[in-house]
Amino acid sequence: MRVLLLAPPSTHMLQSAVPEIVDVETGAYPPLGLLYVAAFAEKSGSHTVAVLDANLEKLSAAEIGEAVRRQSPDIVGIQALTFTLIDVILAAKAIKGVQPKTPVVLGGPHVYLYPEETMEIAEVDYLILGEGEEPFAQLMDTLESGGDLAKVPGLVWRQNGQIVKNPLPPLVRDLDRLPHPARHLVPYERYYSALSRETPITTLMSSRGCPYHCIFCDRPHLGKSFRARTAQSVVEEMALCAGMGIREIFFYDDTFSIDRKRVIEICEKIRERGLKVAWDIRARVNTLDEEVLDRLAEAGCARVHLGVEAGTPEIIRVLRKGIDLDQAKRVFAMAAERGITTLAYFMIGNPTETRSQMEQTLAFAMGLRTDFVHFAVTTPYPGTELYRMGLERGVLPRDYWREFARNPQPGFRPMLWEEVLSRDELLVLLDRAYKSFYRRPGYLLRRTLKVRSWSEFMRQLRAGWKLLTS
Repeated sequence: MRVLLLAPPSTHMLQSAVPEIVDVETGAYPPLGLLYVAAFAEKSGSHTVAVLDANLEKLSAAEIGEAVRRQSPDIVGIQALTFTLIDVILAAKAIKGVQPKTPVVLGGPHVYLYPEETMEIAEVDYLILGEGEEPFAQLMDTLESGGDLAKVPGLVWRQNGQIVKNPLPPLVRDLDRLPHPARHLVPYERYYSALSRETPITTLMSSRGCPYHCIFCDRPHLGKSFRARTAQSVVEEMALCAGMGIREIFFYDDTFSIDRKRVIEICEKIRERGLKVAWDIRARVNTLDEEVLDRLAEAGCARVHLGVEAGTPEIIRVLRKGIDLDQAKRVFAMAAERGITTLAYFMIGNPTETRSQMEQTLAFAMGLRTDFVHFAVTTPYPGTELYRMGLERGVLPRDYWREFARNPQPGFRPMLWEEVLSRDELLVLLDRAYKSFYRRPGYLLRRTLKVRSWSEFMRQLRAGWKLLTS
């Protein structure tokens, strides 16, 4: 079969509560999930696979339709996030407009949460729930052979006008057996990040699933069970990326540092191979210590993203974050001493959080030895414990995410947790948080002294000018 996998554009992407000053050149990142699906489909040897990153190419729905007309695929798979749902639907309509009989398949976290609502979209023929590599390949084989769709795990389909949901596939336990993402199917040399000093960049996943229980986060399609690739497999993929000319790798694990022994082994193998590529991880402060940070620095880890979330122990407990603020201070300081760039994440407007506690969070962030901060207003996302709490307590008046899934419309705005402060008050406080942190003369001087290239200087100049003049 001729297969086209589509990463939709973000023209109608839902906007989270982030000030305009932060909305600058975040970058362009490869569609890692689709590239895994593509690699597994290619592995069979009986399918011809193409990937179209409409977001990178800035394609309209009409242009997607024209691309489908030219390529004439036998099946199209689309990655679906709740935030890109409108663009997903427009793309599906465009595909059906030029090839009405071509099956359209959606996968991703949105369809896992809202399968029935998604199947109400007339242009959607099938859904794949859960990890999609094997089920999508099985669907292609079944359609090609005229086999029994009921045997495809995780498939949602229509039979005699009724929606049928097949049992979910088991989680992939041995991640090493999955082929490396098919980066050769996209223009990998064009991906970049505003955070990176080097281009091109790519994304890489060394584990799936997170065992922690923060109330604001959920990746249901990947499960809560932590599953990790071996250090050998991870470093082999890093070496392949470096051989393609990729200069920095962004690890997309929920938490890279859960298995301390594995982290150290990855670092050792990077050094043994003499691998010269920068890399970036997401970690937790309670999983990092001096030895781990030493190994990360020695192996070329350029940046660590750390969620602190709040600056008071009470709100840390409410969020079930499971960290200690003194420990957080130490970890950020230790990372700075080793030359590792850090990015700290904070949220304001949490359950029970008073204005005074929010101010304490801002003060805590200002006192951290961190290079960057990301402030956000707490937003109850679908599928999270926070969203369920909001509905039960009446903080959220109705199941509005499900309403959006049933009838996605432009102009939709996610609700915030307005238990103590109003939306407007929270956004004013958020704007002040960014300006207070990034407009400090000492901070601006330190950032300027760390710039190493003209391209990095220009990216930071554009972002800084927008910040200073807003």
